[in-house]
Amino acid sequence: MTRDEYIQEVSASLKRLTKREREAIRQELDGHMEDHMESLRELGYDEQLAEERILAAMGDPAEVGRELNRQYPFRWLVVRWLAKILVFWVLLVLLALLLFEGPVSVQVSIQERYRPDMSHHYDPSGRTVAETYPEIEFQVGDDVVRVLRVCTYRSIPWGHLMAFVNLDSYDQQFMGTVGRKEMILESQSGEQGEVWIAGPYDWWNAGDGCVAIGPEDTYVTLRYDIYGESGSIQIPLPEGETP
Repeated sequence: MTRDEYIQEVSASLKRLTKREREAIRQELDGHMEDHMESLRELGYDEQLAEERILAAMGDPAEVGRELNRQYPFRWLVVRWLAKILVFWVLLVLLALLLFEGPVSVQVSIQERYRPDMSHHYDPSGRTVAETYPEIEFQVGDDVVRVLRVCTYRSIPWGHLMAFVNLDSYDQQFMGTVGRKEMILESQSGEQGEVWIAGPYDWWNAGDGCVAIGPEDTYVTLRYDIYGESGSIQIPLPEGETP
C-alpha cells in the first residue's frame, strides 16, 4: 500500500464529513506523513522504507477512519486530534527504530479501550477454580481503571486458594498518556498482595495481582493511593467452580 492509497482508504471511511472537511483532513494527514517521512530520511532511510515505516505505525486505515467518525459532530476538533495522534505514533516509531525493536502497533490500544481482549492479559499461575468478568471501573486523576476479570485458583505447587484480578487503565482523552499504578489487593482476613498496572503501551496499560483468600471469602478489596487520591473498591469473588 502506498501513502496515497492509505489516505484514500481513510477518506473512504469518513461518512459524516462534508467534501471540504474531508479534503482538509486529507491534506493534514498527507502533510504530517510527509514531515515525518522526512525525519526518517534524515536518519538514512530511503523513500520506500520511510513510507513503509510510517504506514506500519499508522495502523489499519479503516480503524483510523472509524475513530475519526466517532469524534463528530465535534468537527472543529478533528484536525487537532489527528495531529496529536500522528505525533504520538511518529514518536513511538522513532523510538522503536532507535531501540531496534520496530514500530509499535496502536491497534491493540484502540481495541482494548473499546473491546477488551483477555488474550492480551496474563492468566493465574495455577488451576482456575472459578472466574467472572465484572463491570467495575473507577477514575483516578485523568485515568480510568477497569477490573476485567476475577478468578479464584489453586496455587502451584502448594494448592493454596488464591484470588487473581486482571485490570487495565487508559487516559480519558483518546490516545492520552496513561500513568503506571501500584495498588494493594486485600483479602477479608487482611492478607495483602501487590497489584501493578504498567505497560505495554503509553496510552493503554495492563496489569494484575493476586492474594491468598479463605474458602469463605466472598470479596477482595482493591486499595489505592495514586495521584494524591486514596480509595478502596470491593471486588466480588466468583461463586462455584469453572468446568
